[in-house]
Amino acid sequence: MTHRFNPQHMDRLINPERRKVLDPAKVLAYLNLGGSQVLADVGSGPGFFALEAARLLGPGGKVLAIDVAQEMLDACQRRAAEAGIKNVETVLAEAEDEFPIHSGTCDAALMVNVYHEVDPASGTINEVRRMLKPGGLLLIVDWITQETPMGPPPSERVDPQDVTEELTAAGFVLQGTCEVGPYNYGLKFYAPGGITDMENPVR
Repeated sequence: MTHRFNPQHMDRLINPERRKVLDPAKVLAYLNLGGSQVLADVGSGPGFFALEAARLLGPGGKVLAIDVAQEMLDACQRRAAEAGIKNVETVLAEAEDEFPIHSGTCDAALMVNVYHEVDPASGTINEVRRMLKPGGLLLIVDWITQETPMGPPPSERVDPQDVTEELTAAGFVLQGTCEVGPYNYGLKFYAPGGITDMENPVR
């Protein structure tokens, strides 16, 4: 059984202090967002990254905030409305290996502190690849394997080398590492091949 963040503690995810160790602007800069792009924020929680990404994309782009917990998505939607952000669409994933998003829809995908919660056998990564356009970017940010002042126990974290091997086996190509903060590592991949885009992203 993999560790999963408890939605009852979602306030930790939107605490302003979090920006000091994991700044959304710094992380999102690696995805070069802008224009009419579609970003999938996988494991979006209450929208700490989704709202910032929506601002960067502007009205011509869209963020698909995907989560398995409806409470998280409700909070994300409420926060977007309060901020006047209209280009965030929340998507409930009832299973880790089945996202209700058309194939080849997304220009980029983001997974922040989610990968260590994913069962390698679940098919989540194949779903992410399916959603991405040819050459679409995937940025994975997760906890370093050493003890840190916050985050899950080291025994529940995933070494970046293991992440790279698993993503490569799924067909992704490592583009490079990213400096994202003192307690996290960043890995940037792209998806070769792919399927044509769909006009309406949510099926």
